[in-house]
Amino acid sequence: MRKWTACLVVLLIVGMLIPGGARAQTGITITYDFPIGVSGPLYDLMTGIVNDFNRTHTGITVQPIFSGNYVQAMAKAMTGVMAGSPPDVAVLDTPELYSLLDQNAIIPLDDLIAKQPQGWLDDFYAALLLNARSNGHIYSIPYQRSTVIFFYNKDLFQKAGLNPNTPPKNWTELLADAQKLTVRDASGQVTQWGVEAPIVDTSPWVIQGFFIEQKAKYFDAVSGKWVKFNSPETVSALQFYLDLQNKYKVAPTGPSSGTFWGQVPQDFIQQKAAMIYTTTGNMTFIRTNAQFNWNAAFMPAGKQWGSPTGGGSMYIFKTTPERQQAAWTFVTWMTDPVQAARWSIGTGYVPIRKTELSTPAFAAYMQQLPQALTATLQLRVAGEQMTIHDVDRVGTILLTAVQEAQSGKRTVQAALDEAQREATQDLAKY
Repeated sequence: MRKWTACLVVLLIVGMLIPGGARAQTGITITYDFPIGVSGPLYDLMTGIVNDFNRTHTGITVQPIFSGNYVQAMAKAMTGVMAGSPPDVAVLDTPELYSLLDQNAIIPLDDLIAKQPQGWLDDFYAALLLNARSNGHIYSIPYQRSTVIFFYNKDLFQKAGLNPNTPPKNWTELLADAQKLTVRDASGQVTQWGVEAPIVDTSPWVIQGFFIEQKAKYFDAVSGKWVKFNSPETVSALQFYLDLQNKYKVAPTGPSSGTFWGQVPQDFIQQKAAMIYTTTGNMTFIRTNAQFNWNAAFMPAGKQWGSPTGGGSMYIFKTTPERQQAAWTFVTWMTDPVQAARWSIGTGYVPIRKTELSTPAFAAYMQQLPQALTATLQLRVAGEQMTIHDVDRVGTILLTAVQEAQSGKRTVQAALDEAQREATQDLAKY
């Protein structure tokens, strides 16, 4: 059963949060579902942006509806599709493309894009469009997008005798630095971890970055019908990832020690971890709460630099032509460089468009927070997050393999061999 189906009962009893600023108006009213997948009080920011759209667009009223995290947002959207009342537009996790296509839920955007000024689509970063395409069509527009990024505590670097201006560039340096940054008390208990790379409770997103850095071709984005989880490249990547925890003991050993997704940035600001892997979308949270000198860097390289893209994109659902056109007007306004910059600055998500960097607000933001440019530069080496049919189920298979190898239940090779068998069987129906 897909992960989002487990949320249906909960979502059916959760009230739709519509701010008072959304007003009744002659013309068309459309619904906009949005998730918040990062730390911070971002609901007010999002609804404020939407209300500005409503004030400046006569004839269209957008009702913003907070739909939980990405899993819950997908569940809510699918509930609406199956009930014949989908949202008009929604921000959903980008790897859900094939799931939405399999439900015949969304429209291709090619004709709408063709009516935009020449070069409009080219202004979006190419890495963020990788998992927007299928069978020659574009089905989504980037919005709250991210990469995995590497944050490190410069004060703890200096305390450990490391250069605070030189983060680890590769896996060898990562291990050496993590060993120096791991601190234990007199009883041998760890009081400060060298590094945290989270086992994500809903998606094996971070480990995909390690796969990319080993040049692993671990899925087919063109057809979405096959994966290759047990190649030498994926095995070596997962082995290193787990060696940090089990062999070298410079990282906590998974969910039992609290390294779920939301805990990692908390551990960083509390100086329980000197280096962390997390989403760029947590940059504003870290900037606001860290009481020490910190910086951001690329994920340390394996055979190459790399990171998976992530975050949410905007999809327009199959409703009526009038509603779809209104939704497209909203999408193009929300992804205009000025509006996109508001969301990037408020959240830490990466800029989605090249011209976003030259807006006055973002230029001033980079002067204040130069770390924000690091995430944008990493887009040049970013790869695609796994985007295939039944992505939640197949992602769970991979996540289970990671956890089984982590616990010692299976070797890395055996765990990934089993994941390959299960995923191949699951995808055979497509």
